[in-house]
Amino acid sequence: MTASAFAEDKAAPPAPSSTVLLKTTTTGDGVPLVYPDGTPQILSRITVFPPHSETVLHRHPIPLYAYILEGELTISTEGQPPRHYKTGDAFMETAGWHFGRNDGNTPTRLLAVYMGNTTAPLSEHKHK
Repeated sequence: MTASAFAEDKAAPPAPSSTVLLKTTTTGDGVPLVYPDGTPQILSRITVFPPHSETVLHRHPIPLYAYILEGELTISTEGQPPRHYKTGDAFMETAGWHFGRNDGNTPTRLLAVYMGNTTAPLSEHKHK
């Protein structure tokens, strides 16, 4: 069926709509976004944080877009106040050393979209 076929109907179906979740040119801590050289690669994944879980101290050498699908997450970055995100929040991850923590009693589900290349690591780790 084509769009013109709907012209014969008295009531057309509702049109799709869009909501901007995030539009930025910087990481979460204000560092300008820079894509690495090489063969571009986009990787998306869902990470689940069990209640009261915490990541290791790490940073991302490539831009990382995140969206909280469910739950809450606190990101603590060296030299900055903690940032708290909840279901429906979209953000660019910080470029600095940080860790994420789920202080809640339910799992947190996070959609992460890494914008790098085929050889760049998704993250680098160090001990707290």
